[in-house]
Amino acid sequence: MIWNNTNKLIGKHIMKEVMPTCNPNGVYSVKRTCAELGISHKTLHKYRNNGYIKPLNPQNIYRPKYSGQSIIDCWNLMKTI
Repeated sequence: MIWNNTNKLIGKHIMKEVMPTCNPNGVYSVKRTCAELGISHKTLHKYRNNGYIKPLNPQNIYRPKYSGQSIIDCWNLMKTI
């Protein structure tokens, strides 16, 4: 496994070590949320199932949207684990 200075190993998943630069009041798609956190959509799904991040529209399981604040909160939570 190759490491660089901007990634941190979280379990088996690599997450960005640099805090996300998203707007806390913004609304983000799964693709953009994954890019901000530096994780795959499968890892995001696991985080959602474990309660680490919550979508703005939990009734829509096919196109969840995430707030910028929830992305930042998830990043802060995962960096402490």
